[in-house]
Amino acid sequence: MLDFSVQANGEEFFLNPGRYRVNADEARALLVDSPLFAKSATRQNIWHGFESYLGRFFMLEDQYSDRLEGGTLIHCVWLGGSFVSSRLNPSNADLTVFVNESSAQAIKGQRGAGWITQAFKRQHTERLFSLSAIEVRYRPIRSVFQLDELEHPELEYLRQRGSWDDWWQRCRPPGEKDAPTLESAAPRRGYLEVTL
Repeated sequence: MLDFSVQANGEEFFLNPGRYRVNADEARALLVDSPLFAKSATRQNIWHGFESYLGRFFMLEDQYSDRLEGGTLIHCVWLGGSFVSSRLNPSNADLTVFVNESSAQAIKGQRGAGWITQAFKRQHTERLFSLSAIEVRYRPIRSVFQLDELEHPELEYLRQRGSWDDWWQRCRPPGEKDAPTLESAAPRRGYLEVTL
């Protein structure tokens, strides 16, 4: 069972470093329904925003199921930041959304598909959903043993994936709000990979 057991910043606790794969119900149980957050004034609303946000992608999948041929628009979502900590009242949830590149291309230009671009405009998602969402275009890669044989889009996917894996495991020093430092680069907390 996952719990917030590592003290990293003052009285704020985090998951042990690493990526933890859970489904949406398990994520909700940990981040919203836990007795630890019974008095939270923000977590229920943030989770509702997260569900509404994902619902927009699911509506597109239903609308264009023939074009997607059983595919999904979202491969998975990585949840990190203060929402994945013991902080009682985070202001938002930070996430990396892995959008299936082939599915996004299959509906490009179709009515309503502009949502995929709108979904990653920070002011829009903060205001409407209490989310800070980053897009990574998911591309299945056969092998990473011969990187010189990969095309630029495949290499870019691997670069972005590694960057966000690194980022969601970092903690700023207590009281710091500035840019990351080399001293804060070591993995100190975990994050969730939410499967849908």
